[in-house]
Amino acid sequence: MKVGTKLILIFVISGIVITFLLSWIIEFYKYQNRLVLIDDVAKAFEDVNSLVRKVYPRTDREALAENTKKLFESSLSKMPKKCLPIDAFKYVQPVLSTLNDQNLRMYPPVEPVYSVLPFSVVVIDGRVIVSSSAVESVKAGDEIVEINSKSVDKLISELIVFTSGEDYLVKEQQLTSLFQLVPELLDKKKDVVGIFYKQKEYNVKLRSENGEKEINVKTLTAFSYPRESAQYPALPSRSPFEFTRNGDIGILKLGTFQLSGTMFNRYREFLDNTFVQNRDLKVLLLDLRGVSSRDFTIFKELYEHLVPNKVSVKRRISVVNTAYNMDLLEKYGFEFTQTTGELIRLEFEHTFIPRDPFVNADVWILFDRYTSNAALDFIYTFKKLRKSRTIGEPTLMKINHTTELNFRYDDNLMTTFSFPTAIFSEDYGESGLMPDFTIDMDTEKRIQYIKGEGDYMLNEALKIINSDQ
Repeated sequence: MKVGTKLILIFVISGIVITFLLSWIIEFYKYQNRLVLIDDVAKAFEDVNSLVRKVYPRTDREALAENTKKLFESSLSKMPKKCLPIDAFKYVQPVLSTLNDQNLRMYPPVEPVYSVLPFSVVVIDGRVIVSSSAVESVKAGDEIVEINSKSVDKLISELIVFTSGEDYLVKEQQLTSLFQLVPELLDKKKDVVGIFYKQKEYNVKLRSENGEKEINVKTLTAFSYPRESAQYPALPSRSPFEFTRNGDIGILKLGTFQLSGTMFNRYREFLDNTFVQNRDLKVLLLDLRGVSSRDFTIFKELYEHLVPNKVSVKRRISVVNTAYNMDLLEKYGFEFTQTTGELIRLEFEHTFIPRDPFVNADVWILFDRYTSNAALDFIYTFKKLRKSRTIGEPTLMKINHTTELNFRYDDNLMTTFSFPTAIFSEDYGESGLMPDFTIDMDTEKRIQYIKGEGDYMLNEALKIINSDQ
């Protein structure tokens, strides 16, 4: 081989090696920047635990804080000096889970480079139903039976520690976001730093209308999943608000949303247009199934179109008397002077002032066990004003639930903490909210509803309303 040819070959090979080496160094640098120091994890936990000790709305908050501190210190001893945000989540959230409050939790971080399963799911009574998919072999509505020979029951038992809530059914609702992160949360084999994304293969046993089958699927990045899944049908999703009419009965369905940005004006315009065009309604059914919105204004804006006169309902809430809660105390009419650390019970009113257009309809509410937060508060208030006008099933969330949430984003851990600073304090509020007319639901009926194949609860509600007319 001629010298010139050798030099060219050496130059080409050297260029390739340098290119790959530089690419690897860049990826290694990016990986190192993602790592979280153990001290940062400890500080993030201590900040939250300090709030538990000082402002968590329970009389035993100091004992709770001390217990969680001991549990975290035990967990901290097993942590490496540096870890990824998702690994920090795996150490911190199980400790917060012991407080059994769905409103006090650390949300799982999701970085664009995370490996996720190529489908998302919803979990209902321990059954895992595919809600969307990014591969042809897994379809929305299929039921997951096993992943890598691990049963769904086993997977749930391993993931449930990363949720927060009073009981299993409350925690189960949070599994939706965790199941897709199985490769990050449960896979003990972590890839070394590489230039290209390396897909992991998973064996999935699923059940469809054609029976059971086993398939192999490969992971995607969290960044690419939305784009890939958009190519395939997904299960029906609930709109923020919609209205349909069945003769003299109007059905106004709300989803979970926030009155932020342009949403407030859109919502007001929707209500105004709906009620202007349907002034002759005899009955209005408010469908609040599964609604977990935290802003009471959503329901106040709606209900003020349905009352002929100003009405008020007294409520009771408990807040710790501390400088941290100064604005909150003033919101509920308490003049703060000094920190006492006392959990004080305050009385306030939900007031509804009539607004146009007014619809003089017989108002009913339909809710299910998943209805929570401000939606639950509104139904509780509504029941004080109108008797025998609620249909559904007992809520999982108690009437006396924590509220007034603060959200804190931690830049190092790349995640959000939610923390409640108040709790409702009604005399008989230690159970879920009961409807006036109960509809018994089983797992199959719930799954049919999620798939859009039937709506047993709504059909039964309409029968109850029609029989009352």
